[in-house]
Amino acid sequence: MDESKGPILYVLVIGFHHKKGCQVEYSFPPLVPGAPNECPSGWKYLPTLALPDGSHNYQEDTVFFHLPSLTNPKQTVYGISCFRQIPSEKIKNRTSDITRGTVQKSVCVLSKIPLYGQIQVKMSLITHAYFDEGDFSKVSILEDTYQHLNAVLTQNDTGQQLFVGLSARDFVLQWKHKAVLLFKLLLLEKRVIFFKSPVLPLCTTILTLVSLFPELIDKGLHQSACIRLSRPMSPMPEFSDEETPVTTPTHEKSCFNDDSNKKIITDDNLTSESSAYENHTNSHNIENAIEITETTTLDKDENETNGVCTVGDKNNSLRRDGSSDTITENIHNLAYLAQTNTQSCGFPLPIFTKGSLCLPYLSLPYLDLLTDMNVRSYIVGATNVLFKQKHQLYDILVDIDSNRIECQDFNLRKCLHLTTEDLRFADYIVKHVTEEKHDVFLDGVGWEGGDEWIRAQFKIYLLCLLRTSLLQDSLRELEHFNSCFVTAWRETHNYKIWFSGINPGILNFGVGHPFAGQLSVADMKLRFSHTMQSTESGRKINQAMSSTGRAVVTTGKAVGGAISQAKGAFSSWWNNLLINPDNSLAKQGEDSEELANQDVNNTEHKMDTNLRESDNFVIPTNSINGNLGTDSCNSIEYVAKEIHQPGEIHTV
Repeated sequence: MDESKGPILYVLVIGFHHKKGCQVEYSFPPLVPGAPNECPSGWKYLPTLALPDGSHNYQEDTVFFHLPSLTNPKQTVYGISCFRQIPSEKIKNRTSDITRGTVQKSVCVLSKIPLYGQIQVKMSLITHAYFDEGDFSKVSILEDTYQHLNAVLTQNDTGQQLFVGLSARDFVLQWKHKAVLLFKLLLLEKRVIFFKSPVLPLCTTILTLVSLFPELIDKGLHQSACIRLSRPMSPMPEFSDEETPVTTPTHEKSCFNDDSNKKIITDDNLTSESSAYENHTNSHNIENAIEITETTTLDKDENETNGVCTVGDKNNSLRRDGSSDTITENIHNLAYLAQTNTQSCGFPLPIFTKGSLCLPYLSLPYLDLLTDMNVRSYIVGATNVLFKQKHQLYDILVDIDSNRIECQDFNLRKCLHLTTEDLRFADYIVKHVTEEKHDVFLDGVGWEGGDEWIRAQFKIYLLCLLRTSLLQDSLRELEHFNSCFVTAWRETHNYKIWFSGINPGILNFGVGHPFAGQLSVADMKLRFSHTMQSTESGRKINQAMSSTGRAVVTTGKAVGGAISQAKGAFSSWWNNLLINPDNSLAKQGEDSEELANQDVNNTEHKMDTNLRESDNFVIPTNSINGNLGTDSCNSIEYVAKEIHQPGEIHTV
């Protein structure tokens, strides 16, 4: 089969036949010469990808999908399909095959380059014009589309056009602190299924998450649909020229810094280290490839006292003052790191290689693909509920509609636990994205809080994580990223490949978390808020709070107006805790304590007597306080324990 020399391989029309199901109705150039309605054996189920499950429930939508190349075993083909359905009476040349009240078809493009949104914008217009014609036999517009796209799009058409339609702002607004959790999840190479309908938000969620990793969209998806199956499977291409399989190098723990004498990499010693690094191209141990000079040292005690975490050279540090205020930070430092050259840092990370798949959408006929023994991991989008019901298919289920991340494995939940430093980083991003803009015309397009800014922050986070992962297991800096997560990540294929490579650019970055520092009351509030909003235990307590409100209304007349005052003081504290976790607690503590101390003591016995009679009251009594005292801290510990039952699905 001859493939186009341009980036666009084919323009297809996929229709739904009432007897034959989804089928190819037109292809330019022909998929199979002489057989206009057939697909190559390796793409047997292509029509089910272009017309996804549940598409009949929507007037129009778009789906992104990946296919393995038919000619290159290490190349992915990117599909963009726009589908519509119109009433049958609008068809000018109605045939006997049209037996239903609506006609559903999709116009699909198969491309060599992952310009999802860029192509989707053009194809949406073409699809509308093709349907508005009312005569599907007029395919000249599709041939013109093929020629036009190949003339406009080139292999060098990258940059910001790669991210058209992949809004990092919308991703953060939807997932908030969980965005960092999903980011770290992708590094662990687990079996992850995203579930949602309609299909376009499903695909964009997955691809936006992938776009947070530097260069992963444009350079890291080449093998994302390529797999050599352990058993014959008709919808996958087979190649006779068996290649030597890629072996995963053995990871040897590096002693990049010892715990008694931490070093700061400076411009003077960076040159000699880079030279030493390049002289060991076949080494699997970075310790043997880098010789760190001992001219500059960092006093450990001073570092602990001041809360300094080195994220660049000695003049570029990020500080926390440890008070109840927020982080005292140097914004120019993060902007400086965002502009640092990362060409030799080992990007993109080889996450989707060697049997690790990225499939923004997968239809039901490909279900058996996920169970093949050569498929190590995957991130898959599905609209069919059968994917969701088969628990053995996934380690993590991400329900986009409910913003739930479900996990059955206790060890995996432990690895995905967000540290205090991670929550600070997530909160820093969420605040910049959610803050009000003064100019509505510039909303979302400015630097701070914009898409480019968000991706720059995640790039800084990943660089610091990579640099810190080179430390010994016993060092405290690893705990800032969750030492359990770092240990699990070191065993993945993508980390071992990165670790065995030559990446001297990583030495431009210091060790440690960019948001490391002393623990404060604001951190406790942030942790509590995250626990209440993100865990099963937190949701149960939130539901109990609603039940408590109904119970108080029912019994309010019996105990008098004092209960209403006490409840109002508690509700005020509770709402401020969840909505605004970074403000100081001093003022609200004074206001609520004065009111609560006057009334709660006098009505405590009456509350216990009356509220215990209500079946809806399910909340620990020690959490009803007007300030963050000892009882509230005990409540926080109660929530954070998250006692789980065996076999039960829990959220992270």
